[in-house]
Amino acid sequence: MELLKPEEKGLKRAVEILEKGGLVAFPTETVYGLGCDAMNEKAVERLFEVKKRPKNKPLIVGVADLSQVYEIAEVNEIAEKLMRSFFPGPLTLIFKKKKIPDIVTGGSKKVAIRMPAHEIPLKLIRDLGKPVVVPSANISGRFTPTKFEHVIAELGDKIDAIVIGDCKIGLESTILDVTVFPPKILRHGAISVEEIKKFIEVHEEETREFEEKFTTSAEIYVFVGEEKEKMIRDFLSKREDAIVIARKDIYGKTIVVGEKVEDYAKNVFDALIKAEKMGAKVILVEGVEERGIGKAVMDRLYKSAKKVFHS
Repeated sequence: MELLKPEEKGLKRAVEILEKGGLVAFPTETVYGLGCDAMNEKAVERLFEVKKRPKNKPLIVGVADLSQVYEIAEVNEIAEKLMRSFFPGPLTLIFKKKKIPDIVTGGSKKVAIRMPAHEIPLKLIRDLGKPVVVPSANISGRFTPTKFEHVIAELGDKIDAIVIGDCKIGLESTILDVTVFPPKILRHGAISVEEIKKFIEVHEEETREFEEKFTTSAEIYVFVGEEKEKMIRDFLSKREDAIVIARKDIYGKTIVVGEKVEDYAKNVFDALIKAEKMGAKVILVEGVEERGIGKAVMDRLYKSAKKVFHS
């Protein structure tokens, strides 16, 4: 596995690896992605194997310009409006597909496409001259990586290269199906429903197809509501070995993720990875307000928790 710097020489090498059917991990504005040539079926098959991802779970395809969208998908007026407003950015749109291998779409007649708002994947896609699949660079079901160190620990020598860089948001893209009316939210993510509703009417209906549920060796307990601080302290009085993930250090033995919702979203999954590496058997997570990006974060935490304590 090669560790590449985000400069001309390193990015040129990354493109060479992609051209040969290799797997390259790279930062996006959301999380670290694992990419390969979307038109190379053998490369895509290897990516599924490395991620241990079910073959019927579709991959998101990354593009660098709108012309690539029109080559592989049928684009309607609603999609055009959303692309003008949110591309590049952390919004994935589901289109009826035209020219893309079935393995990429899990056998579906639809294709998920997004244009990352990050210079590294955009340059790789442009220089390759073809779309690149961009799922998260982790084993399926594991915490989403936001740092290259996470990718090394998770995938190591199973892939060909990692481009070093930063992820700004720390949470996956929002997924919206524009093949139906009104369009459906299939996964809450970095773009809030409220932002999308400024442009179009939407129907919220998350599906298992794009469900984000993480597994860990530790038990995760999530605390929400006005009495969450008291509940966490009560829990700690019984389990002193627990590690707390919170917005500020008021409990002791705490991994601080920041008071702002945006900071919380960016840091909470990194904190879960840290806690697990520290050998935590029990992780207590202080919840955040369920609005905007906070709703998407809490949705993932609820699905991954052994128990949620409400007050």
